[in-house]
Amino acid sequence: MIGAYAWCDGTQRELAHARSLKSAAYVGSAQCKHCHPSHYASFSRTFHSRMTREADSASVLGAFDGRSVEYLGTTARMQRDDDAYWFSFQSKADAAATRVRVERTVGSHRYQQYLARDGDIYFRLPIAWDVARRQFFHMNGAFLTADPELDAHGLVSNVDYNRHVTRWNDNCIYCHNVHPNPGLDAETGEFETEVAELGVACEACHGPGGEHAAHNSDPLRRYALHNSGAEDPSIRNPSRMTAQRSAEVCGRCHGQRITSDIDRFHREGDPFVPGEALTEYSKPLTRETRQNGETGRFAARFWPDGSARLTAYEYQGYLQSPCRASSAFSCESCHAMHESDPAGQIRPDRTGDAACTSCHTQLRAADAAAAHAKHKPGSSGTECQSCHMPDIVYGLVSIHLSHRIESPSPQLQAAAGRPDACTLCHVDRTRTWASLAQGQAAPADDPAARQGLSEAAYRLLAGDPIERAVAAHALGKRDAFAAPSFRRERLGLLFESAENDAYPAVRSIARAALEQLLAANPRALEALASFVPTARKSERQSVLDATRLTLTAAELSAPAPELVASLRSQAQTLAIEIGE
Repeated sequence: MIGAYAWCDGTQRELAHARSLKSAAYVGSAQCKHCHPSHYASFSRTFHSRMTREADSASVLGAFDGRSVEYLGTTARMQRDDDAYWFSFQSKADAAATRVRVERTVGSHRYQQYLARDGDIYFRLPIAWDVARRQFFHMNGAFLTADPELDAHGLVSNVDYNRHVTRWNDNCIYCHNVHPNPGLDAETGEFETEVAELGVACEACHGPGGEHAAHNSDPLRRYALHNSGAEDPSIRNPSRMTAQRSAEVCGRCHGQRITSDIDRFHREGDPFVPGEALTEYSKPLTRETRQNGETGRFAARFWPDGSARLTAYEYQGYLQSPCRASSAFSCESCHAMHESDPAGQIRPDRTGDAACTSCHTQLRAADAAAAHAKHKPGSSGTECQSCHMPDIVYGLVSIHLSHRIESPSPQLQAAAGRPDACTLCHVDRTRTWASLAQGQAAPADDPAARQGLSEAAYRLLAGDPIERAVAAHALGKRDAFAAPSFRRERLGLLFESAENDAYPAVRSIARAALEQLLAANPRALEALASFVPTARKSERQSVLDATRLTLTAAELSAPAPELVASLRSQAQTLAIEIGE
């Protein structure tokens, strides 16, 4: 009996002892599966689990069947022999082709990227696979970079073709794997890169599990823990953390950061362990973040009011949201890793407006929501996210909702130089109309109104690349609030953008918008299916001309060429070397 009491007393003390997991070992998700089979199964369904994998028949999604992609004077051919996957690159300027083997895959949701290896260096290849459309494309089609100008022979420098070839060891590794450590030797420049596990697995969110697995191999300890209802100090559970600490687990990857000691990160790895304060090691980037004493290096990634323009900055939106004033509000208020649809990972009880009305209970009734939104009951105008989390964020060749929860104000957002929720739905209207409709004063300047255009039409032609992408997405919404007669103009604008915009990523989004508007026209969709945003302009034009032929003159109204040329001359360029 004395021994039993001693064991019980010792176990109680151990369970009550909060401790750091810094020195705990990582054991991998396969170890977690033994005791948590249902959680392992639900995690395995997520795209996180397949973020980075060794290249094999289970992980490679692309069709390595001999097909090729020509871009910027270089032809990439994708082939397979036995269990190996290969890219060969043949430039018009070079006699010999370069052949590289695919070693790893990155991503499996929207598009898949491929890693090759050169000694101790893994590097991302310039060709990726579009999962939905089942076609390869050059990474210029994902990143916000324009097509470079070709010389008289149709060639560009190899630097342009390979501009998105990135070293994985000290770049992509940080957010796409568990316990990343580049292992960079600053003197030799060599890497001894290690990860605890490829992909975003259990220990990325719960911390190292070695101590947890060792302690819980004792069934009596497990019984004592279950009986106490207490948190297990040998592991971390984001659901039991404070809202801020829980959000920081997500913010580690979903909130681009900067550290004052990047050499340490490259040498020893990211020291953050779930449950710690993220700011102990790094800070989230903002528009005002300084780098090497210089301000403005990251400004293009944010709208002038500080809202994120790119994905992977969701944590910054969370920090800016008034909902954060509630001590209970965190990423887990809406998202869940284990119980949700992998696409978006929205909690089953938080889909649609429930994400907001779970707190704002007074707006659950349809009539109350309509009165609050001042839109027809049941319309998209009463959907909380349409107004409070508008689609103004670029990433992964699409437009996403903002994670900065806010109230719509056309006047304030016009002054802040960013899109407003009202004219992203009312795509045939101006900011002046939207401001007056809200009882606000008209903006001091409304260039769209001066040109006789809607805000969306003006930004599609005269905006910078992200503004143009956001406008194309808005113009393609089937449930947009616009007069039926404006459909002709919407189609004409989107055809013009898909054909002539200088940025292949914007052309991709214009193509997707056309697919939305032409969804009821099978002949048009069939013609548009062969459109490749990174193809030569003559090839794009040929496909779009064939698509136009499926429409009558009454269905399509092309914008005036003189107006297009004038507005395009005002359009700004951006060089944001990030696509996620």
